[in-house]
Amino acid sequence: MIQSFIALLPVFVVILVGFGLRRSGLIAEDHWSAVDHVCYYVLFPAIIFKEIAAADFSNVPVWSMAFAMMLGISTMFTLLLILRRPLISVLNLSGPQFSSLFQGATRWHTFIALAIIPIYFGQPALALGGLSAAAMTPLLNIVNVGVISVHGSGVKMNAKAMALSILKNPFVLSSLGGVLWKVLHLPMPAMGVQVLDTIGRGAFGLALLTVGAGLRIDEALSTKGPVVVATFLKLLAMPVFMALWLWILGVSGEAAAVAILCGAVPTGSGAYLLAKQMGGDAPMIASILTLQVICAAVTIPLVLSLLG
Repeated sequence: MIQSFIALLPVFVVILVGFGLRRSGLIAEDHWSAVDHVCYYVLFPAIIFKEIAAADFSNVPVWSMAFAMMLGISTMFTLLLILRRPLISVLNLSGPQFSSLFQGATRWHTFIALAIIPIYFGQPALALGGLSAAAMTPLLNIVNVGVISVHGSGVKMNAKAMALSILKNPFVLSSLGGVLWKVLHLPMPAMGVQVLDTIGRGAFGLALLTVGAGLRIDEALSTKGPVVVATFLKLLAMPVFMALWLWILGVSGEAAAVAILCGAVPTGSGAYLLAKQMGGDAPMIASILTLQVICAAVTIPLVLSLLG
């Protein structure tokens, strides 16, 4: 675990630098949102497309890995929905608060996962991170939007709007685009690789800085039961579910380790925006994300050492 912690320490140091920059006021608050948008819509999609399109998956159980990840998050969905009434009763939750706990326990932070993968596993493993995005993102969006539509207090999203939001997701588009490129056996021109490399080169540092800028330490320090429950479920229970299904489906090696990592990272920052748009408890999501990022500095090395 110590070796894993040391290997991943730079990731969390950069996150702390982002937190310090925001607190210092050196970069205006609205500028952080612009940086986050560039990472989300341009830099990371460029990386994902290039890595998948250029990767060699001949020795990777792609379908088994993707199916295991979908079953892992579906197990968490099922657990939360079965325990919905007891959770609402014991934790004294409103409908919007339950929807935010649900998001906090199921979604994944793509920026953190894709920043860790090349450090821990090497650059070629980024293609597996892209496949993880293709497998998990549509299912996560569909189920979470459905839960917030039922339990939130805001606008209800119909099936058409939900489908369009998934189709326009840059991670889904870049992942599926890379897969289609591979399936059609299209050549990857050297200049195209260089262009995509140049576009994506600054993604990891910028993305981690925006993660740090989004932390709300004061809110996390006043954590309540639902925040702690969501943190436990996401950082510890979710990777166990992933590992269980990967084992059942016979997925091992680097593919399994990357899948477990993607299950072990904190919830995604998009959960906050979704909660604001659809009437979830956005402040709770902010507290969950902050506490999970803080705890992840310990839990991710622990999970990778034990399961990865």
